[in-house]
Amino acid sequence: MNYFTNLLKETYNGKTIARTLFNWGISKHVKNISGVVIDLGGGKNPSYERFWQIKPEKFIRVDINEKAEPDVIADLNEPLPFPDNYTDVVFLFSVIYILKDPTQVFKEIYRILKPGGRLFLTSPFIFNEAKEPTDYWRLTSEALEKLLKESRFNNFFIEPIGERFSAAVYLISPFLFFWPVKFLFYYLALVFDKLIPKKLKLKQPSPIGYFVEATKS
Repeated sequence: MNYFTNLLKETYNGKTIARTLFNWGISKHVKNISGVVIDLGGGKNPSYERFWQIKPEKFIRVDINEKAEPDVIADLNEPLPFPDNYTDVVFLFSVIYILKDPTQVFKEIYRILKPGGRLFLTSPFIFNEAKEPTDYWRLTSEALEKLLKESRFNNFFIEPIGERFSAAVYLISPFLFFWPVKFLFYYLALVFDKLIPKKLKLKQPSPIGYFVEATKS
């Protein structure tokens, strides 16, 4: 992927730097996916569809909103309407912050995954409050690790998305009224993110959010 060109295109199309970085994380990790795939809470025509590489045998969209035209209408705060060991992959992209009890949802995801099945998720961290219709959580990497372990996921990785400068630019982006100005700020933020000392990123991370992949044992 030509990241410069893609950043230009995504900014022109109205995507924030946060959305673009999350989608880049999906492009990096969500590859060669097959089998039964369930997308939880993705809504209608989410932008990340343009970035993943999947060839599922069966793809199921789950959402509480009928207007999103999901395959299954369900409240993610309730038990998921699937049997045990049903699916190969579950997507939970930018949804975890609206869940009343993320641990319970993770346990449900673990239940419906086949052995060796994978959960992919993105979670915002430095982010404005977004009531859709609720907004409960901004989870640190340690909080995500705790939730995963409590839900019996022991094989996982947690990767930060963005850093201080991109997070700061994301927060002020509503005041950058013209897309070329946004693009300039976004591009410079990514450059400055790379200049942050690795020691500081590890000791005191300040990402826009996190990308997680977890595998059911």
